[in-house]
Amino acid sequence: MERDERSGLFELAAAVARERIAGLVDVYLERRAEAFWRLAAGRVVARETLLREGAAVRRAGVFASSDGLDRPALAGLLGITSRALPAFAAPRFPEAPMLEETAGAFPTAWSGVRWRWSWAAVLAGRSAVTVARPELAEVTFCDGRRALACWPALPAPDSDARPPAAPTVARPGPTRALLAPAAAAVLVHELIGHPLEGDLLLRGGSPWAGRGGQRILHAALSVADDPTRGDLPGGFSADDEGAAAAPRPLLAGGVLVGALADRRTAEALGVRPGNARRAGVHAPPRPRISNLIVEAAAALPQPPRGDAAVEVVSVSSGTLEPASGAVLLHVRTAFALRGGSRRQRLAPFTLVGTVARLARGILAAAEPAAAAPEPGWCGKDGEFVPTGAVAPWLLLEGMEIR
Repeated sequence: MERDERSGLFELAAAVARERIAGLVDVYLERRAEAFWRLAAGRVVARETLLREGAAVRRAGVFASSDGLDRPALAGLLGITSRALPAFAAPRFPEAPMLEETAGAFPTAWSGVRWRWSWAAVLAGRSAVTVARPELAEVTFCDGRRALACWPALPAPDSDARPPAAPTVARPGPTRALLAPAAAAVLVHELIGHPLEGDLLLRGGSPWAGRGGQRILHAALSVADDPTRGDLPGGFSADDEGAAAAPRPLLAGGVLVGALADRRTAEALGVRPGNARRAGVHAPPRPRISNLIVEAAAALPQPPRGDAAVEVVSVSSGTLEPASGAVLLHVRTAFALRGGSRRQRLAPFTLVGTVARLARGILAAAEPAAAAPEPGWCGKDGEFVPTGAVAPWLLLEGMEIR
């Protein structure tokens, strides 16, 4: 959490508290700046910038938001006169960096690069908490793919990103797959991260509801959600309800030990809050993933290619279907393996499994673990927040190629 006594935010919070607004939960203030560079043939051909700001107010059972951070706009949301509010100062929008200074030329497969900066503050009671988040760097590829990292590092997805003219069609049916860290991160995101978000647990949309303290994975994986990792895209100093950021253990050696919660779901689940995130000023806070850190006991020193039929380098997206318990990984880059070596490159396909089978089907983990640049953005009911991950290689069975 950051505190700036000169900003007037504490005076603003005290003034709002004095108004005794019925049912007021909190006030959220936000500024965002973006710059987007269009690329062609590895060179910058155009640049666009966008500056946005707004405020949101939560009362008991009511959420309202508006663009603008001036006193009249905020007073209108609160239902009071602007004279009741003191002057306050949000930080100035920063100047966008010069992309051309990071490199003279860029890969021809890139169609654009986006830089994103954000600032937020949460006022609750007489307190004011500012929310610091890392600046983001997002690369868009000519085929529509996106990869996310923290600025100024630009994402470097797998070097085999461009498919050959005639890739081999994968043979459908059950397979034993070796997932590289980027693909393993998406699997854990869908299998563990999303199902442990508090709202899904409470409404019965999670396969892990009521399983606290039980072993849910055969493999001895430990998973934590860690927003304090400012080197990963999902980091923050405080969540979007003002709770201080802290690592949240979710699995310990395959045993379920935690859940992701905002203030409302924390009380119902009996855990501490701290995982509330907003997709933007016009979206209310909800329990969401930040950065998933996956560790394995007795990880193998290198990927066991000799034990797998398919190596999945990266996926375009993953899906968990709560009603059926199905987990889908939409594979973008993969290779057939034979004798521990890559053979044919495979055309895109979908790996399909179930939560029950995958809970038993993770056979081994291997080094080296790595940060995953994709998919980067986590969508939930049409709301997207940046996320990060660090994951090892995973060997698994129980999924089918379709």
